[in-house]
Amino acid sequence: MAGTYIPVVLDTDLERTLARDIQAALAEVTGTEEVADAVRPFVDGQQAGGTGAIQVLVDPSTGEPFCNVALAGPEDVLQAVEAAGRAYPLWRSTAYEERGSLLRRLSVLIRHHADRLAEIIAHEQGKPKHEALAMEILPALDHLKFIIFHAERFHAGLAVEPRHPYYAHKRAHYLYDAIGVVALVTPRAMPFATPLIQVAAALAMGNAVVLKPSEHTPLSGIEIGRLCAEAGFPRGIVNVVPAVPEDTLHLVAHPRIDKVFVTGGLETGQSVMATAGCSPRPVVLSLGGKHPTIVAGDADIERAARGIVWGAFANCGQSCGSVERVYVEERVATKFIERALHHVQQLQVGSAVDDGIDMGPMQSEADRTRVHQQVQDAVNQGAQCMHGGEIPHGPGSFYPPTILTDVPNDCRLMQEETLGPVLPIVVVESLERAILLANESQYALAASGWTSSSHQAERMMVGLQAGVVTINDLLYSYGEPSATWSGYRRSGIGQNHGTPGLREMSRQRFVSFDANSLEAPAYSYPYNDDAEEMVQNSIQHLHGTGKMARFKAWWRLIRNERFRRRVDLRTLIFSRKRQLR
Repeated sequence: MAGTYIPVVLDTDLERTLARDIQAALAEVTGTEEVADAVRPFVDGQQAGGTGAIQVLVDPSTGEPFCNVALAGPEDVLQAVEAAGRAYPLWRSTAYEERGSLLRRLSVLIRHHADRLAEIIAHEQGKPKHEALAMEILPALDHLKFIIFHAERFHAGLAVEPRHPYYAHKRAHYLYDAIGVVALVTPRAMPFATPLIQVAAALAMGNAVVLKPSEHTPLSGIEIGRLCAEAGFPRGIVNVVPAVPEDTLHLVAHPRIDKVFVTGGLETGQSVMATAGCSPRPVVLSLGGKHPTIVAGDADIERAARGIVWGAFANCGQSCGSVERVYVEERVATKFIERALHHVQQLQVGSAVDDGIDMGPMQSEADRTRVHQQVQDAVNQGAQCMHGGEIPHGPGSFYPPTILTDVPNDCRLMQEETLGPVLPIVVVESLERAILLANESQYALAASGWTSSSHQAERMMVGLQAGVVTINDLLYSYGEPSATWSGYRRSGIGQNHGTPGLREMSRQRFVSFDANSLEAPAYSYPYNDDAEEMVQNSIQHLHGTGKMARFKAWWRLIRNERFRRRVDLRTLIFSRKRQLR
């Protein structure tokens, strides 16, 4: 029976228990339909609207409904964009000191409510609470700290040293201005960390935000809106509109949206990009992955096995950076498979809200069915199932951690994004063969390798074609604030995270100031004989062959009256060694 989601502050176990008892009593007395006051979009500083369909959220661990959400319809999307548009001009002009102060308050609130947020994530997404803390809350806090520090540098402007010797006296900067109203479309795999990091980056750079979280995991996104309001951000700066894909396009197509960021599947990225391109407006896409990892013959097998099992089954394999292909050199294949099986057999699978659980359920029954079909297709084509591979009986959308060997390279499991707890292992004769197979994919987001040799590591870092390549570790780069998270091919375009991610949230402008009392720009009118002599000697001075020829041209320039009136000779003399580079 569905209850009512109560997004209140629960500071003690007594308050938590009391809220649950009240909720259960109301449901028992009045019935689900009467008590189910649906959670609504967060627009202009409050929960409001919800003109779309009612989404019944099902706990992946139990298969039981636990909350109703009134999704945003086209009217709600319009109101959210208008609210962001109204709030943006004032926010853009807000001093960074105030922006940073509000972001620090947000960080304090996230830390204070970490356990409650982890519980929400566990109920709506299926991630164990420990994993929600380690893979969502902690990275969000780490990135927030990084963003607060580095956004201030961008806000102040980055000095540019003129490389042209005739312009050396000018003071130049890159300024990073806010874009305007940005739309963030985020996935269910990481329902809190992914949107929070992007929201924080957008706010730090002076933008207003309309966040569209997945309609399957909307509560985490709505909590972000509420936390921002509690931190003191102005009304309308952060709006959250969970919506179905069709209504998401209303957001992307709105003429007041200045840039779109999409994290999700390939089909979502394609439809959003096609819609945004009609305007046109810039789009940053972070899409699917098919993470290959290579175990070289000299690798520490125990370390590789532990790392790869975690990289494949963390979050039940439902991350775009999850390991989805393993290529192991023949001479260590038997030992690696043995150790991988050992570690998989130790995994504790169960309800996401229970203690001591390593892997929870998949987010939905539909996801489980899709993954099982890929496994069956591989087995039908000759793959050997070493562990798992069967849908268990009982409630919830659980799927066992599954290991397959002898997997054909052309089966769906090796070509399509799986996003599930499946580890296909392929034995290869050499590192070169492993790199070749690893690169045979339409995706290029993340890749990894395992070796004890710096030479082998260099070969993999250079040879593996992916936006993120890590050796003797994996997944950590998502939580490292200075590392970018971006791919190419069908994995996306543009940058997320790190300083490149902050740049994506801004418009870069070049500005300069010339304080000297010169006559006019160096090469401006009139085009007379002096002008001709000046430009000819400039070419020879800057690009001529031989030191003596360049020196003679420079001497002729400083004797040219036009040149002396239009170029700061003091700066030129003191910077004569400056070159165009």
